[in-house]
Amino acid sequence: MKLINATALAMVLAAPTAFGADPALPKLGDYEPKGFLSDYSKLAPDATEEGAYYYLSYPDGKSPYNKVLIDRIKIFFKDDAEYKGIDPTELKALTDYFHDAIVKAVSDAYPVVEEPGPDVARLRIAVTDVVPNKPEASVVTLVVPFLWIGDAGTGVAKDEPGSTMFVGEASVEMEALDSVSSEQVAAFVDTRIPKKYNWTHGVTKGVTDYVSAYSTWAYVKQSMDYWAKVVRERTDAAHGKTTPEG
Repeated sequence: MKLINATALAMVLAAPTAFGADPALPKLGDYEPKGFLSDYSKLAPDATEEGAYYYLSYPDGKSPYNKVLIDRIKIFFKDDAEYKGIDPTELKALTDYFHDAIVKAVSDAYPVVEEPGPDVARLRIAVTDVVPNKPEASVVTLVVPFLWIGDAGTGVAKDEPGSTMFVGEASVEMEALDSVSSEQVAAFVDTRIPKKYNWTHGVTKGVTDYVSAYSTWAYVKQSMDYWAKVVRERTDAAHGKTTPEG
């Protein structure tokens, strides 16, 4: 993936202002679209993933696209995030991580190319509503990891009593375009809000998960791994294939 230059980096960091909520855009559940996708009108609730929305123009397995062109991945911070600070090097590492995860997920069956063509799908991705962890707060909490006992039960997750929400979260807006005509042929929107720990599963697991969560981007990267898997699964579905396990 090419280096992000200073101008491009500034555009990414300024994204919350450039892509604020647009009243003309449809609301997708609790998610406010950022205007990144070329078209939201065809999205419908995803039956396989609660809270996700999906569109595929080749549900019959006859997709003509056998190669993938990946645009530079964008990251938009959440407008009301208390903390938005991030080292530019971290930002590039994060977009590189997602890019590499997608390449790893698809390249054995769908070569990743750098030029458009009639059999090439152009993949556009924005990771949105990113809420980074505040580093100095993490250090304090890690020094006294059992502070989590005091707030266990606040922000309880659905069907998981005792789970507390981690301070980070992220959503994604993805679409595949015909690389020649720029017609949208697939789209996907999803929000993933990880949990800090689940103390009902035992103290050892709770503390381990808690410490892992306070790596600033740990759960954002987990979401990226999941979304890379979605890209592969949906691409296979468009070709009438079943994604191999592993």
